[in-house]
Amino acid sequence: MLSRRTVIASAAALSVAPAAQSADRYAAALGQAWGGPLDPLAAHRLALREVERLQSRLVVRLQLQGFGPGSSSERLHKAFAAERFLYSDDDAGRNRAVADMNAALATLRPRLASAFSGGIPSAEVRRMSQEDEAKGRGGYREPGAYYVDLKAIRDRPAWTLPSVAFHETVPGHALQAAHLAASPPAERQRHAGVFSEAWATYAEQLADDLGAYETDPMGLIGYLHWRLFRMARVVVDTGQGALGWSLDEAVARLTAMQGRSIAFVAIEADAARMRREPGVFAAQGLGALEIARLRPRRREDWPAFHAAILADGPWPCAMLDAKVRKGFR
Repeated sequence: MLSRRTVIASAAALSVAPAAQSADRYAAALGQAWGGPLDPLAAHRLALREVERLQSRLVVRLQLQGFGPGSSSERLHKAFAAERFLYSDDDAGRNRAVADMNAALATLRPRLASAFSGGIPSAEVRRMSQEDEAKGRGGYREPGAYYVDLKAIRDRPAWTLPSVAFHETVPGHALQAAHLAASPPAERQRHAGVFSEAWATYAEQLADDLGAYETDPMGLIGYLHWRLFRMARVVVDTGQGALGWSLDEAVARLTAMQGRSIAFVAIEADAARMRREPGVFAAQGLGALEIARLRPRRREDWPAFHAAILADGPWPCAMLDAKVRKGFR
């Protein structure tokens, strides 16, 4: 007959086993999205540090623009509500938003020559049709254009949109797509989504590094908030997968970190999607950090570096270090 101590110990082991198995499954899913082994807990800690750093920067920048007191989240709520940054909910407002995004692209474009060799593809932001807008169609890309979702335009302050333009067109998705291999192997093609988002997220940082916000302090706040959104995703993806966070806890953590969603998706829907696609969003954010980590300090080396990253893509993020070493260093 089993002793009471044995029964209790066995019950405890059974309760721990599913959690451990779940964490192992998540580690495998993250490794698959990344293209190689990756420690979920180390990734979680790295992203937390990034979140804290971004929140500190946001507090300072928001204070300088008159938004305070309070945490970064509280200040961001005030910035979202500031009428002077909101577009009117009509054709004129939406047309102005698109024009402002294209103006940001035009301002950045001359600076791109210092970061890339060869031609820079032409790309612009366009307004989607009123029919697509009414149906709630999300933003989408076509060669040379990104059609932006402005249905909920009162939730899209002007300062949130320049980073969207850089992410979706140049130096983001449109530039990266111009370097795709004609027929990449199936194993590499499987990583296309993560690689593409990692690059486009890095492209948002690159725009800032090239001086896109030198005369646009609110646009810089938008960039930092978008960056916070990406890093908070890494925290919550790994939190749900490796630490066993519930969906409610994930939503609460995302809300606490971001204040409110800057993205074209509700926080609740974003957290739920991470549960359906474990590891994917963490790999995207970590991939952007990896590209930035590998980039040489000397700006004159950036064109060759970017060429090495992009050439014949897509690539698993786990291969980027070796690819850069082979093609650049």
